[in-house]
Amino acid sequence: MRSKLVIYLVLSAVVVAAVIAGVVAVAGATQTNNLPNITAGDLLAKMAQQDQKSTNISGDVAWQNSLLGDLSAASSAGFGDAAAKLPLAGNGGGRLWMGPAGARVESQGTSGGDQVIVANAQAHDVWMYDASANTAKHFVLTGKPPADAGPTPMPSPSMVTPATIATYLERLAPLAKVEVTGQSTMAGRDVYLLTMTPTATDTALGSVQAAIDGKTFVPLQLQVFAKGATAAVIQFGFTTVSYDAIPASTFEFTPPAGAKVTTKTMDAAKMMKGHAAHEGNWTGKHAKPTKAQESAMQKLLKSAFLSVPEAQKLVQYHVYAPSGYAARPFDMAAVVSKGGPLTAVGKPLMSVLQASGMMGGKGMGAMMGGNAQGTLPKGAAAHVTMMPAGPTTVLLYGKGFGTIALAETQTTAALDKQLKSLPTLVDTTTVNGATVRSLTTALGGVYIWQKGDTTLVAGGMVPKADLQAFVSSVQ
Repeated sequence: MRSKLVIYLVLSAVVVAAVIAGVVAVAGATQTNNLPNITAGDLLAKMAQQDQKSTNISGDVAWQNSLLGDLSAASSAGFGDAAAKLPLAGNGGGRLWMGPAGARVESQGTSGGDQVIVANAQAHDVWMYDASANTAKHFVLTGKPPADAGPTPMPSPSMVTPATIATYLERLAPLAKVEVTGQSTMAGRDVYLLTMTPTATDTALGSVQAAIDGKTFVPLQLQVFAKGATAAVIQFGFTTVSYDAIPASTFEFTPPAGAKVTTKTMDAAKMMKGHAAHEGNWTGKHAKPTKAQESAMQKLLKSAFLSVPEAQKLVQYHVYAPSGYAARPFDMAAVVSKGGPLTAVGKPLMSVLQASGMMGGKGMGAMMGGNAQGTLPKGAAAHVTMMPAGPTTVLLYGKGFGTIALAETQTTAALDKQLKSLPTLVDTTTVNGATVRSLTTALGGVYIWQKGDTTLVAGGMVPKADLQAFVSSVQ
């Protein structure tokens, strides 16, 4: 399992860039509408207050993603399966329906990967249909989900909704200068134009621009720009939109004749509970902690913020670190196992929190600094998603969107074999005598290589030259 996850790291540079930036959209020409003036803070607050559970929204969507260039040769290069599973990695369009009764997305990408994803809140099931392979996955949820759980969670990275875009904008805001830069018209609606510019000066991300419906405060479109670029490298958004009621039949699905269907049963209560907890921690939907609670929590959290020597004591493989590297200061290290982050004495942080009576308490999300697992500071979460499973050491250098993460794990025979079979879309070079495989884009990249018994992955939303210099310094 670990080896497969590490292979997927090569594509995670693209996914991380897209997910952190929101998976994004086309902004129109600035103009003045009749919308009242509003501050960026108030606009974000109104967007956060918008009740996604009770809002019906449907319409045509379109996207462009030039990070990887032409993906028409993806299949022959070994990325066929990945392109099919991630239609948003190229260009395409489709239609979306979202409401209290469920969700439906029909997507068609130029790189392949035509999909239909249907979630029915009343039937408690999810269908994922791949038209190119004529296969369907049916997820049946058993048990009774919590009353306030909302619509069935969607097990797919292709399920981009206004709610997920709003959440990503909330995550971006603390790391950027946020401004309302004008008004325009998108999908026939008057919108505010919201621009987020990273506060970090050493990132490859230039800005994120969002179009927010001036009446409903639903995010309709976004653009992501690389630093110095005048054209967006990723775009996603509505071209038509409606808030009218959606017929219940929209959320029903019958696979076409001859389709190969596989069914998986999952416990709805457990799934919903975990989903709600995750979203709650990210969006801060908890009561504000008392000063005493916050002080106690921060003290415990710091026990998982390690130095490199402390991290080395917790793992059997050698932990490498940059030598003579001054461009970005060392921030922190962490060691993550299947049970979550470890403290300096090797105990799972989550078990320490549970023993202290703080796990699951009110204010948890706020005390955790907005991170889904509550262990790393803001700005690090994007890079943690690139870590492989298993005992993994993560070193962070820099701050915010200028952070470079170095993840290290034990090399295995299976991992070594998979690394050597990476597709031709991955560049290969030699650094300090080691073969380094990399995938770089306008918004950052990932480098992966091996030293001794250790497999290393360095990544970040930073310029290619910066990442190359960092990798060259790791000794």
